[in-house]
Amino acid sequence: MPVQLEMDTVASNLIVSYRNSGFHNQKQTSFAKQTVPCPLCNHPHTRKHGKTSKGSQRYFCLSCRQTFSETFNTFYYRRQVNQEDVQIVLQSYADGISLRGISRISGLAYNTVVKIVHAANKKERTIKAGEEESQN
Repeated sequence: MPVQLEMDTVASNLIVSYRNSGFHNQKQTSFAKQTVPCPLCNHPHTRKHGKTSKGSQRYFCLSCRQTFSETFNTFYYRRQVNQEDVQIVLQSYADGISLRGISRISGLAYNTVVKIVHAANKKERTIKAGEEESQN
């Protein structure tokens, strides 16, 4: 019995403190709006525009009226393979495993593995070229 009485007093104290705090009269505010600038035209105001089939957020630019996703202009843009599988493929390739071996390990098709490795090499070359231009 004493435990039940203590719980009742604790619950009543919480209700009284909640009423006295004034929180129940305040309007519920939404989370802070995150504005994602448009990567195409650099306009600061965009709106959420649904989600892609893989679950990443899509946005709509009010200025150029184009849609883009969170992964736009990244290595994962328009890939039907999740990030973990891509990382497994690239780590295995860096460790010296053959492309067919990576295909067997990851369960991905051989052509998919080849495309991921080629895209990573191309991205690396463009990054190195950009660094060389900035040094000159």
